[in-house]
Amino acid sequence: MQFLRVLAPVLLGATLVACSDSSDSSRPSSPAQVPRPTLDLTFTTAPIDLPNISAKFAADVPYGDDERNLFDIYLPECDDPTPLVIYIHGGGFTGGDKSSAHNNSADDVRAFLQECVAYATINYTLLTVPEEGGDIVAAAEQGGVLTSLQDTAQALQFMRYYYESLNLDVDNVALYGVSAGAGASLWLGTRDDLADPDNADEILRESTRVSAVGGLVTQSTYDIIDWGDVLLPLTAPLEDILGSTDILTLVNTLGQTNYLLTFLGVPSVEALEDQATLDYRAEVDMLELMDAGDAPIYVENFTTSLENPVDLFLHHALHGIAIKERADEVGLESVGYSRDPAWPLEDPSGEELVSFLLRHIR
Repeated sequence: MQFLRVLAPVLLGATLVACSDSSDSSRPSSPAQVPRPTLDLTFTTAPIDLPNISAKFAADVPYGDDERNLFDIYLPECDDPTPLVIYIHGGGFTGGDKSSAHNNSADDVRAFLQECVAYATINYTLLTVPEEGGDIVAAAEQGGVLTSLQDTAQALQFMRYYYESLNLDVDNVALYGVSAGAGASLWLGTRDDLADPDNADEILRESTRVSAVGGLVTQSTYDIIDWGDVLLPLTAPLEDILGSTDILTLVNTLGQTNYLLTFLGVPSVEALEDQATLDYRAEVDMLELMDAGDAPIYVENFTTSLENPVDLFLHHALHGIAIKERADEVGLESVGYSRDPAWPLEDPSGEELVSFLLRHIR
């Protein structure tokens, strides 16, 4: 009994200390989810027919400060939070508009809405390429293709931030697009997360990682200098006609040197090998950014023609084949097709774009 009388105060003291520690407000704890502000949306008539589909449509929702930082969104009327597909338009980062989704991909929109998947289409900042003899220094100061790509990331972050207003399941987001939009989707799918948890802007704290990406008539990498290697199976047999297989020579022959410099944000050909430019090129090189932990990829390229050499270099099937081969090399899930009979690629699954994306977000 004497032992117990001695031990009891010790046990009581230890208990009091433990209770005191557990209620100490200075200890870190899991923060409560802070309610997000309400996004002001004005719903209008959808620009496409939606037979037997219950969905709301909002146009020109601003996601940033630039005049082109706008998106349209279809929101299916479903009880549970819905996955999201974002469409990114093409146009070489110098043109195009989000309306192309309504005009050219209405069947896709309807297919996703029928599965209770929200669908957004975005605009982003475009680059202005000077004519021959124009101010290439000013053109370079636009920041190159990263200016456009970062806008696409911000649009994604904006929608994630306002997930409550949009009734979104933010863990199930897919991207796809055509040409430049395909490349932008691929860039976001292979890029490390751009979330900045300490940013004063809460929107920029949101993740940019996604569940799947799709690219139609895509480019393989935005380090355009590397296109020399990607397209070598095409250009080597045509070297006598083209004059060279070197990408800088080919770009010059096509009268696209100013486009190349504007695209990479440099004022001269000589600056292409500066360390800052090499770092920039690495940041937009989707083939090198790709690893096994990235979003699964769907890619599909079509037939091009020597009659349109710019289109040939931008959209050749070899770009899609390079993506598929790189995905296989790093162990990343992918489905790839080339519809060019001279450069065939046929995925044994036969899976198409919409079903591919749905499989990864439903």
